[in-house]
Amino acid sequence: MKLLGVDASPYVRKVRIVLEEKQIPYEYVQARPSVPDSPVPQFNPLAKIPVLVTDAGKGIYDSPVIVEYLDMLVSEPPLIPIEAEARVEVKRWEALGDGIADAIVAISHERRKPQDKQDTPEWYQKQRLKIDRGLTAMEQALSGNEFCHGGRFSLADIAAGYALGYLDRVLRDIQWRPSHPNLARLAGRLGERESFRKTVPV
Repeated sequence: MKLLGVDASPYVRKVRIVLEEKQIPYEYVQARPSVPDSPVPQFNPLAKIPVLVTDAGKGIYDSPVIVEYLDMLVSEPPLIPIEAEARVEVKRWEALGDGIADAIVAISHERRKPQDKQDTPEWYQKQRLKIDRGLTAMEQALSGNEFCHGGRFSLADIAAGYALGYLDRVLRDIQWRPSHPNLARLAGRLGERESFRKTVPV
């Protein structure tokens, strides 16, 4: 199986962490959707990454669908609970992580534009509020627990970890640790896991 994506994508890293945790062999193919002759549109008509290409040549997208597929494909270690309420809680963490990452991506792309072409301060504030509220919700839900849900490592931890790592890498001016000590401790613990170490963007 192959994973199409680029290191710069936080959603690609999320999938790679799941693949590493599940110890599923895969080929990581650096593929940017926007370049000529990119293989991405062949497997995802929306031309977005990540795309998982199965051994049968089927493209699976996007990241929430991919991680759900991988969790069903290899049962151990389980990352998404089966029981409905617990499953929804873990998926809520994933939604928070993805939402924070979405806002970071939006700000990052906007900052690359010439200053006179950038959006308004009000637009920027909206994106910052998404990040701040997402972090606050995570901080409160984590409380003093070691893991984000259920007393064990799960997709919830992956979602928080990849979003925090992306925030550190892309928006270094946001100093989130002092006001979110629970998340800061979580980020430190996750940074020591092999799956996180192996997928740090180059």
